Amino acid sequence: MIKSSTKLFILLTFIHTLLVAQESVGPWNLKELYKAPNWEKTDLAPKAGVTGILYDSINYKGKRVQTFAYYSAPKGTAPEGGWPAVICVHGGGGTAFDAWVKIWNSHGYAAISMDLEGHLPLKKNKGEVKSGRLSTPNPGPARDGVFHDFEKPVTNQWYYHAVTQIILAHSLVRSFPEVNPDKTGIIGVSWGGNLTSTTMGVDNRYKFAIPAYGCGFLIGSSGHQGRVIKKGKHWDTVAKYYDGSAYFKNVKIPTLWVNGTNDYHFALPATQKSSQAVNSPATLRYQVKMKHGHGPVWFTKECYAFADSVIKNKKTFLKVSKPKLNNSSLSVSTTGTAHKATLVYTLDKNPVWPDKTWQESPAKINGKNITSTVSSDAVAAFFNITDENGMMISSEFVELK
Repeated sequence: MIKSSTKLFILLTFIHTLLVAQESVGPWNLKELYKAPNWEKTDLAPKAGVTGILYDSINYKGKRVQTFAYYSAPKGTAPEGGWPAVICVHGGGGTAFDAWVKIWNSHGYAAISMDLEGHLPLKKNKGEVKSGRLSTPNPGPARDGVFHDFEKPVTNQWYYHAVTQIILAHSLVRSFPEVNPDKTGIIGVSWGGNLTSTTMGVDNRYKFAIPAYGCGFLIGSSGHQGRVIKKGKHWDTVAKYYDGSAYFKNVKIPTLWVNGTNDYHFALPATQKSSQAVNSPATLRYQVKMKHGHGPVWFTKECYAFADSVIKNKKTFLKVSKPKLNNSSLSVSTTGTAHKATLVYTLDKNPVWPDKTWQESPAKINGKNITSTVSSDAVAAFFNITDENGMMISSEFVELK
């Protein structure tokens, strides 16, 4: 028979283990990162209508790190409980964008946009030998290709610091009195989509997430990043610590996945596999030949409508079932009546998805059912469906051969 003191010890050990698990996810110490960081206003890169901020991150090689960001809340009186807020995560070659903050402000959200590579949003003088942006007074690491710093200690790797700075930005915004800490979301573009895919499974305080282009399941995918990550320690480091697939099981919030059919960096199969791996409703938006960049995402109206559907309880998008193939007919059903539906398909057998040629043809709408005849030569197909408000979503694609 086990003594009561032994039972108590086992119970306390279990509780301690559970608390430690909650305090850390992957290599990130959430107990510390969930605290609002020290910050200060700065006029190092002033922009009208937003506040320049330097906030403390974790040390890099023993030295202080400050991350530069632009922040602003909408004008006028905040709603009861405070403004909802969005964390804006830039892509490769990006920086803190005041324009991105202002766009979200115009939709009724406070927003913060950070530079995650130790830079200010200021170009160096043309006469200088090195090009690029000016560094912050206390910079952290910059991105080194596609996880090319994988042989360094994890705490010296850029992606580790980038996720850290995103979590701290979230903690900072949640501490502002004009912000409702229970109504926050995250959006990221390209590399920012990678980071969003990871962070939304590490930081559980968000109410929605929008990864654009970037996703999880990169390793072995036919996009550029998937082709660059080499087997061995490179592959293992990304899979263990950074790829969103390591954390998707933790994601229990609505997500919107935005990508183009021919995105060079991120192939559709990786996006779709990511959307299927989260433990929450996932909405897809696959645009034919969508250009890659910050601008195309900023001006994708579905991003703001999606945020509103979660945060402001506004009309949600149509929901669409998984496609079913019956002989040569592909079909889906929706939760409401579609205004327009298009079959998007490819006859291209090229295994590199970004190189495939896609075609479009009108689909038939019969109430809540959408159907289309599919060519016997089709390799993959999906539906793009537009509602009465002009909001487009996609069904999952199906591989037909």
